[in-house]
Amino acid sequence: MVPRSTPVYTVLLAVVVSSHETKFTPANLRVKNPNFIVLFADDIGWGDLGANWNQHKSNTPNLDTLAKNGIRFTDFHSGASVCTPSRAALLTGRLGLRTGVTHNFQIESVGGLPLNETTFAETFKAAGYRTGMLGKWHLGVNGRYHPSHRGFDYYFGLPYSNDMGCCDNPGYDIPSCAPCPKDRHQMYNQSKYNDLLCYPQSALPLYENTTIIEQPVDIFTLSERYADKALEFIENSSQHDQPFLLYVAFAHMHVPLAHRTKFTNSSTDGIYGDTLRELDDVIGRIVQSVRKANKEQDTLIWFTGDNGSWSVKCQYGGSQGPFLGTWQKEEGGGGSSAKNTLWEAGHREPSLAYWPSRIAPGQVTDSILSAMDIFPTMASIAGIAMPPNRKYDGIDITDVLFKKKNIYDRTLFHPDGQASGPNGKLDAVRLGDYKAIFQTGGEPSCGGIVGPKYRHDPPLIFNLRKDVAESKPLPMRSEEYETIHTAVLNALEFIMDDIRKDNTSVANYVTDPSAAPCCNRKHVSCRCKD
Repeated sequence: MVPRSTPVYTVLLAVVVSSHETKFTPANLRVKNPNFIVLFADDIGWGDLGANWNQHKSNTPNLDTLAKNGIRFTDFHSGASVCTPSRAALLTGRLGLRTGVTHNFQIESVGGLPLNETTFAETFKAAGYRTGMLGKWHLGVNGRYHPSHRGFDYYFGLPYSNDMGCCDNPGYDIPSCAPCPKDRHQMYNQSKYNDLLCYPQSALPLYENTTIIEQPVDIFTLSERYADKALEFIENSSQHDQPFLLYVAFAHMHVPLAHRTKFTNSSTDGIYGDTLRELDDVIGRIVQSVRKANKEQDTLIWFTGDNGSWSVKCQYGGSQGPFLGTWQKEEGGGGSSAKNTLWEAGHREPSLAYWPSRIAPGQVTDSILSAMDIFPTMASIAGIAMPPNRKYDGIDITDVLFKKKNIYDRTLFHPDGQASGPNGKLDAVRLGDYKAIFQTGGEPSCGGIVGPKYRHDPPLIFNLRKDVAESKPLPMRSEEYETIHTAVLNALEFIMDDIRKDNTSVANYVTDPSAAPCCNRKHVSCRCKD
């Protein structure tokens, strides 16, 4: 491992290949049948976590407490900067070029996460765990693609994002959509909303296991119901003395924002702050449920997010913290430098892990980590073998969790989102303190400004240790630039060759109107009841 004090560019050429090799070894002090809870927020900004940013007016007191009593990761990244591929990367430990999942599935998508890919739920269920999922899936719901057929014993949640379907009380968004129509006349009059990516023809459904139990769902009470279901799942698992893995993928902080009335004006940051307060409250309730079931000492709780804040949503989007992507705003023609982009705020996520019996409290690490590390790390802790005959982009980070070691000589690859460039292409490379970006622009900021898409070859290279705002790239003719550029090209050549030799999948992105989840096609907007 390279000491942080060592100039990273002097050793990158030596570590670029070895950093991608993945080894999985059990934790030295393994707890028998530990429990796992993965908390996955939607569209949350790095700066939304009070422990990361603006601690004096934090809207996340429960998360801050977990961070104080566990370990907080300041350089933790999602597997992609947009919803679906990020979730596939979390569940499989693999990049989208391996799984075939490179952009979002739609309401009418026929397929989903390829069936030859294995989720952590399938792996842990096969090892005797009780597995549950609450919240947003967004990896296909038709037939075998449904979460109930991807390893989860229990499922309660939304099939996709909470803006992919109308509601009777639509919540807060920009632009705002109309409520679901109540009759055919209203449906006709609301056809104009189709241009705003509203869905008058299809209400947002809520599933329990494979059954739609509510359509449209009440998004203002949804998080409360998630908390109740989490409590039931934890209690039932405890009563049956069965180890459990619970994956909670919140609708918060994705638009449309919605929260219970008790959180109105609970923050000084408007509707977004109030909604963030509710998210934090639900997480606090889940932790309390673990404590009440006397499982806290046996349970690893891991919190992070799927991608960064959504800039075009203005006051309904979160905080980028110090990761401003200043070059995009000043040199790249403006536009967003957050969700759906390769800039740090697109994929650097707030993250922490809490386990009072195993993780020493008060730790903060700037190790270079990824959400793809969660699967192999949990498997290592539980002593469960990873699925064979495939390669992984995540690594076992038990030494970071339990031994206070750091990982700095890490190579991460960030794929293009749906705005910046070709879906899934690895157009940003992180090497130690350095980051190379080949593609910029394409995503609107608040007010609708879109920086032009631009291909950088050779790439922009930033020293994130000195320039977290990504404001001034290294001079291209400097020795430092040339050294890093060579290492970046070697890294890309290595991983693309590695992917070509891997067992990769192809996702089915075909759409068909009949594939859209519908409670009752005789009722307007697929309502369960007139």
